[in-house]
Amino acid sequence: MKDSRKFYKALGDLFYAIAAADDTVRAEEKTQLDKEIQFAWKHYDNSTDRFGSDRAFLTEFEFEAMEDSMIPAEEAYNAFEAYFNDHQQEIDTHTRVRVFNSARHIAEATRKLNKEETKYLIRLKNLLRV
Repeated sequence: MKDSRKFYKALGDLFYAIAAADDTVRAEEKTQLDKEIQFAWKHYDNSTDRFGSDRAFLTEFEFEAMEDSMIPAEEAYNAFEAYFNDHQQEIDTHTRVRVFNSARHIAEATRKLNKEETKYLIRLKNLLRV
């Protein structure tokens, strides 16, 4: 990936959209986001920012910024979709599957998928072609 900073920011947009799909971001979803960053993304490409922190943490920062600003889920999803459409040639199948699985895990964090989360997951699966 040419610019991992933008990639991780876009992931934050996507994961926020999934969590906020029902207009409520639950503690379980935030906990799952942290787990996804720790286990699926932290060691993904070993990129760091100028302070030496893993760039994957930008995902969490972006998620929190979206939540603090109360951005509508659709707007956040559209931001990810725009990023993906501009950079899809840089994102391999393995990464696409990882993105989808992380989004699904966040949606399932509350033990059941609701209609809005399911709708976003279907759109994401079609977008990523996984």
